[in-house]
Amino acid sequence: MMTTAGFIVRIIFAVLLVFGIYNPSGYSYYDWLVGDQGHWTVKLFGASVLAFLLFIHAQATWRSMKLIGILLVLSVVSSFGWVLWDFGVIDLADPTTRSLGLLSTVAIVLGAGQSWSLVRYRLSGQVDSQNLIA
Repeated sequence: MMTTAGFIVRIIFAVLLVFGIYNPSGYSYYDWLVGDQGHWTVKLFGASVLAFLLFIHAQATWRSMKLIGILLVLSVVSSFGWVLWDFGVIDLADPTTRSLGLLSTVAIVLGAGQSWSLVRYRLSGQVDSQNLIA
């Protein structure tokens, strides 16, 4: 059953995944990969785990939202960013701010995609049986 806490946990997991792969702070898988520290086998294992988790998130997002749903979430998040920029809350001339905005947008889309079937069920009462086995 879908709860608010479950939705928030899915969003947080997507944020951790996306920002764990790359972020401008210098503490990410990308920075570890291009650095000299660590064994290449451990880096390869980390890449495999991250690719697997990202694939699961992307596939669940695509199956539950399709292109139109993804575009709608992108438009809501992007227009919110535009409003923040228009009111001077964020400065999009700064490359770090742009990077954080783009990463946050990807994380929100993936997190929303993880929960979309459950949200649709709560709103409509109809079970998404597209992938159920009879």
